[in-house]
Amino acid sequence: MFEIIAMLTMFIDHLGIVFFPEQIIFRIIGRMAFPLYAYALTQGYKYTSNFNNYCRRLFYLALISQVPYVLLFNTFQLNIIFTLLICLLLLKLFTQIKNKFYYIPFFLLTGSLEIFQCEYGLYAFLLVLIYYFNHNIVWRHNFLNIFFLFLRNWSTQLFSFLPSVLIKYCENRPLEGKARNFYRLFYPLHLTLLFLITR
Repeated sequence: MFEIIAMLTMFIDHLGIVFFPEQIIFRIIGRMAFPLYAYALTQGYKYTSNFNNYCRRLFYLALISQVPYVLLFNTFQLNIIFTLLICLLLLKLFTQIKNKFYYIPFFLLTGSLEIFQCEYGLYAFLLVLIYYFNHNIVWRHNFLNIFFLFLRNWSTQLFSFLPSVLIKYCENRPLEGKARNFYRLFYPLHLTLLFLITR
């Protein structure tokens, strides 16, 4: 269920960017998408049987998504799958830290999300951490949104706490089989479709 909501809200968001840039309602609805993808990432990390294969899938998906992403949005910024991949690698490092001394250089390393100009930047990894620990996620997500409202004036991001409410109080039924494969490929497919429509 969460996967379907993530796909639909992301599509609405990108539809708004391309065809209705002045209509903020599309962006507000779109704020639902990334938290659900971030949550899915933490669940994938916790339950994957092969971490390396998980990373490879994300990397290949990020690569094939980059061309339609650049063409559609006219940007050289890395797409959101690269953000998720870096967050996954950082999460792996974070969970393997045994000495508290290493937290300082680790959090300096999280700056790579800003250096590589990844979508959402450091916000993305902090949200991933919130979902990984899965404790008071609604309150912590709201605090994170308010912090970035003052830091970057992300006013529409305030609406992104809604998926945290969904995650906290609703049971998810993950997609399986062909539906799950479609979910994985939806990102590059919908970017390509929107680009072709605009030509």
